[in-house]
Amino acid sequence: MQLFNKVAAKKSLVHTWYIYPILVAISTILWVWGFGAFHQPSAHQKLTLFFATDIKNESFLKDIQTEHYEREKLREVSAYYSLPSAGSTYYTMLNVYLSNSDILILDENTLDELKVALDKAFVPIDEKTKTNYLFYTNTYYHSDDDKDYGVLIKKKGEPSYFSTYMTFDEERDYYLTLSLSSKNLGQLLDENNKNFDNALTFMHYLVEKTL
Repeated sequence: MQLFNKVAAKKSLVHTWYIYPILVAISTILWVWGFGAFHQPSAHQKLTLFFATDIKNESFLKDIQTEHYEREKLREVSAYYSLPSAGSTYYTMLNVYLSNSDILILDENTLDELKVALDKAFVPIDEKTKTNYLFYTNTYYHSDDDKDYGVLIKKKGEPSYFSTYMTFDEERDYYLTLSLSSKNLGQLLDENNKNFDNALTFMHYLVEKTL
């Protein structure tokens, strides 16, 4: 009986051998997928930016990330962009990233169009934030209630560090704004969020490039 079982097992193996490498391959794929999924950056380890420009080269974002942040502090920076002249495409993308980003670089015309609802999309840049993360020479976009919702990052008609990397409408000023949806605004919105200020520090490094 034992001999019969061995013979039967060998015959079965001959006909089903291909199943085993398939199972190994599937197991490997599942392990790699699970490892990657488990190690995805958290909301505090990534930044999403939207630009009302046409980005030709995103290397400046990677340069800031690698020069100023430890890997576990900031693991991912994503940039999305569209020129206002793109019409409906621009406004569709803007609508998406107003509620799904950390930082937006917008032209003054767009901010004027949003003026009645600035507080629904952006965080005012208060004096403490200006002192800790910005520079005394900065110019700001003022709302009707005299709050500052953006810091000037590109003046119309003037050359800019960023002109090497993206196309601007030279007839417009551009401001950096902070999205109300960001989880990386430090204590600006939440006292318990002190350690998660990547959006503010990244703002600092972007603005610094313009000085």
